[in-house]
Amino acid sequence: MPHGACYLWQPSILWLHVLSDAIIALSYFTIPFALIYFVDKRKDLAFSRIFLLFGAFILLCGITHVISVWTIWYPDYWLDGMVKLATACVSLGSAVIIWRIMPLLLELPSLTAYKTKGIFMRAIFNASPDAMIISNDQGRITMVNQQAGKLLGFEANELIGQPIDLVISVNNNAISCDNAPYVAKKKDQTEIDVEISCNTIDTSEGNFLARAIRDVTQQKQAESALIESEERFRQLADNAATMIWITDTNGDFTFVNQCWRKFTGVDVDQLTHLQWLDQIHPDDKETAFIGNIKNTEKDAVLTSEYRIRGVNGDWFWILDKGKVNYQDTVFSGYIGSAIDITARKNAEVDLRVAAAAFETQEPLIITDADSIILQANNAFVQTSGYMREEVIGQKMNFLKSGRHDQQFYQDMWEAIANTGFWQGEIWDKRKNGEIILVWLAITAVKNDDGKVTHYVAAYIDITQRKLAEDEIKNLAFYDSLTQLPNRRLLQERLKHCIQRSKREGQQFALLMLDLDRFKDVNDTLGHQAGDELLKQVAERIKTNLRAVDMVARLGGDEFVVILENIANPEDAARVAERIVDDLSKAFNLVHDHDVWVDASIGISLYPQHGSNFESLMAQADSAMYKAKEQGGGHFVYFSADFTRVARERIKLEGRLRKAILNNELRVYFQPQIDIASNRIIGAEALVRWQDPNEGLIPPGRFIPVAEETNLIVAIGEWVLHETCKQGRIWLDMGFPPITLAVNVSTQQFKRSDINALVKKVIAETGFPAGQLELEITESGLMKNHENAVKILNKLHESGIKVAIDDFGTGYSSLAYLKRFPLDVLKIDKSFIDDIPHSKDDMEIAATIVAMAHNLGFKVIAEGVETKEQLEFLQLKGCDSYQGYFNCRPIPIDEFTKLIQEQHLGG
Repeated sequence: MPHGACYLWQPSILWLHVLSDAIIALSYFTIPFALIYFVDKRKDLAFSRIFLLFGAFILLCGITHVISVWTIWYPDYWLDGMVKLATACVSLGSAVIIWRIMPLLLELPSLTAYKTKGIFMRAIFNASPDAMIISNDQGRITMVNQQAGKLLGFEANELIGQPIDLVISVNNNAISCDNAPYVAKKKDQTEIDVEISCNTIDTSEGNFLARAIRDVTQQKQAESALIESEERFRQLADNAATMIWITDTNGDFTFVNQCWRKFTGVDVDQLTHLQWLDQIHPDDKETAFIGNIKNTEKDAVLTSEYRIRGVNGDWFWILDKGKVNYQDTVFSGYIGSAIDITARKNAEVDLRVAAAAFETQEPLIITDADSIILQANNAFVQTSGYMREEVIGQKMNFLKSGRHDQQFYQDMWEAIANTGFWQGEIWDKRKNGEIILVWLAITAVKNDDGKVTHYVAAYIDITQRKLAEDEIKNLAFYDSLTQLPNRRLLQERLKHCIQRSKREGQQFALLMLDLDRFKDVNDTLGHQAGDELLKQVAERIKTNLRAVDMVARLGGDEFVVILENIANPEDAARVAERIVDDLSKAFNLVHDHDVWVDASIGISLYPQHGSNFESLMAQADSAMYKAKEQGGGHFVYFSADFTRVARERIKLEGRLRKAILNNELRVYFQPQIDIASNRIIGAEALVRWQDPNEGLIPPGRFIPVAEETNLIVAIGEWVLHETCKQGRIWLDMGFPPITLAVNVSTQQFKRSDINALVKKVIAETGFPAGQLELEITESGLMKNHENAVKILNKLHESGIKVAIDDFGTGYSSLAYLKRFPLDVLKIDKSFIDDIPHSKDDMEIAATIVAMAHNLGFKVIAEGVETKEQLEFLQLKGCDSYQGYFNCRPIPIDEFTKLIQEQHLGG
């Protein structure tokens, strides 16, 4: 019966079947579409196409349900059977396939396993020490780990969705997947060096690129530092003064520096182990470690000295030091350096030779730069009597005999300092106290810088030889009775004196002396008494001479005296007069006999009376006989004029000494006038001699004698004291203060106590220091300008003014002039006399004024005698003047009236 009959019989059943089959069919029809979508999305599964078969099976099942509904109204059993058959086949096939792939399906992880694996992968991803960034095929960042955010300065979520070139400069997603160097940009836009390795990821959702990023900034810096260090090493090695080398494990050179190439002329590519052996001297090949490398012990140090062939083919010595080189624990070769020790080797040879020479028969000592004895040879020990241990550490001066003064040793060491050598005779002392004469030669040893490091002293004991020489010399050149030089030595000495005086422009005097009544002593008291008299005469003559002078005995009662480097002829007259006076005193001879004799002296002068021994002796002899003709006890020059002048000057000297004691000197004052105001602003103190018999003696007669006899010092002190005393009197009288100028002689200025003297006078008189002016000649300052500066500074500190007197007549230079602390320049009278007739003098005077003002000095002109001279000086800006045009030097009372009139006249 057809299905429909039953359904018709009960219609509600019909619609139940229709509705159920329709819903089942609709469900079956939707499932295949889901499977098709799944297969399309999961192409990565190896068995994804089986799901299409399942879809066909489900689709057929749906069709069977549609047919079931169809056949209710239109029964077609063949169609229904065929569909069911197809469904049965597909079902059977699906069942078979399902059982076949069931093991594979059972191996698939569960969803929990997938989730667990995802957690692990995320943990690994975040735990990676490298920064991890994953981007999609659009170049957008899809995933980053924590290290990436830390490296780049971002929070991780800040990078998600950002373009990859935000942090890495790439062209979209194009990047090679090797460990390539790149530059990454941090959030603060700073750049860091990175290496990137990458891998592609193909998924159903698209293609992705995973990048592992490693910060290599420090590595890059380390590599740069390494390169820089290697370059520095190469530059340092090439500029080093030592030879530096490196070898491999076979001993073949891998590096040599410039110094090595300079010395040997070969480079690293020419220096294999065997080739280097060819550069070593045949005798040194066994001792040179570089040629016999065997020691590979870690940190072992190898040293050897050997000869190598230089660039020019010569052999030179080197000191080679090497070290076994390890890289971690692996032997990598040798490294070392060498220096040229040829000079040292040569010095060692020289020292060996010197050591042999040191033990010569001559005494030798070696000292350091401070004269401390370092070594002494056996000959010195034998000569001095000291053991070697006793002298080492001592100064050389412990051998001093005491016979030489300090100046002798000072001159000796000064010669060594200047020339590096000294030799000469010197008295030394043995250990037993015996004084010996040695010929000493001292040589200074200097280093390369010219600094003295040692002294070598060699000497020979010449005591006996010297005694023999002295005996012979004494017999040949000295008088056996008086021990004075004889005629032969006198002649030699006189020749030398003539040569020196000619060379240095000096003069000297020759005194011929003969005793009066000597024959009477011989005849009455005997030759023994005569000999004693001659010896006493010789001693008395010597006491009146300087150390540079000489007295000789010609024979009998004739003596000759040489007076070297005398300033003027009167010096000889003074000495002759002292000798005559001394010899006129009684002589006490043998048996207590007192005798009196006189001496007649003839004087000849060089170069006035002769230029050789014979002529000078003849003239002195002639003058001596003239003295005898005057009755004895006299001296006579060969020239009568010299005799007269000398006697007058000697007489004047005696009168001057008495004048000082008798207070016959006077102080006169010459006013100094201010040119602008024509008022007295000062005065120069001038000394005058008021002789009770002769009257006023001009200074031109007695000042030269005072300077020659050094009386000028006493006179200068007296004038200074009197001037300051009178200045105080004027101040106490209420007169305005004026400057008082006092002349200081060269002899007085040279005295170191001049400043103390001035202070003493000022303290005693109460005269203000600021009103005292000392006038010093230009030549006096320049004779010892260094000491002059010190003296002038002290005077200035005391408030005392200083003026240069007679400026322009000396030889000072501007370089020294500006160093002197001066106040006033005084133009010498010689430049004023011919003004306005001499253009040269006018120019000189004007120049002095301008120069002095530029240096900050005041200017005063002396010797102004005419109105024209004053007007010229006023025109040139001269500050003040003195001279006869205004007033001559006048006594104290007249000067007092002069300043009183100025004071009262306003």
